[in-house]
Amino acid sequence: MKKENHEEISSDEKVQKKFDKESYFFIPVQCCPDRYPSPNIPSPTSCLPQEDLERVIEKIRAANELLLDLALGEERLPDETYQKVFDGLIGLRVEITALSGETCEGKVSLSGYDFVVLRNEEKVFIYPYSQIDIVKPFGRFADPYDDPELREIDPCFRRELTFNFGDVVSSSPELIHLFFRMRLNIYLLVYEEKHIQVQIDGQTIEGQMKKVDKESISLEVAGQLTTISIVKIKLFTLNN
Repeated sequence: MKKENHEEISSDEKVQKKFDKESYFFIPVQCCPDRYPSPNIPSPTSCLPQEDLERVIEKIRAANELLLDLALGEERLPDETYQKVFDGLIGLRVEITALSGETCEGKVSLSGYDFVVLRNEEKVFIYPYSQIDIVKPFGRFADPYDDPELREIDPCFRRELTFNFGDVVSSSPELIHLFFRMRLNIYLLVYEEKHIQVQIDGQTIEGQMKKVDKESISLEVAGQLTTISIVKIKLFTLNN
């Protein structure tokens, strides 16, 4: 039997033949140049100008907070839930369905501690949170209301506010709301001596509001003073 002679093949040649058969492409390791790290320059996160981008991010944050508040609504007190909801709807037109089934439309102008104020072209509606069943927003964009600014206030008033904070703030419903969020009975002080309608158990009482207490209001109706408990009132309506 004739013994075949095998030529010695180097390891590089074996690898070369293997790659030639499998992929027809081979680059020896020693031919690869050293790789140097390239500078990592971050690309812009948006094509928007920085100022516009910040506004968009703020709107997204506010929308996420609103969605979170709605999702956690069952774990919050009703007043706290409505505070957060209407804070996110300031300036937006909404439709409110009361527990009685009646509906009302208007722009959210104020989100109080236990009430919300809607305005339209003719009327002002004040809803206690306890009387609201459904809130339905219209549209996606709000017409912003100007926030109260204290940076440009009179120097004398600034001094009074600084050194007599309690007395100054407690004498102004607007300042109470700015710093602490107003309750309904405090907000109604703004409308003393104004003509107002209130709904109570299916009936409407109309008259001039003469007095506001912690738990009741007094209306002058046909020359007589009528006292009404605030918790019984389902809706307040005034001319805008």
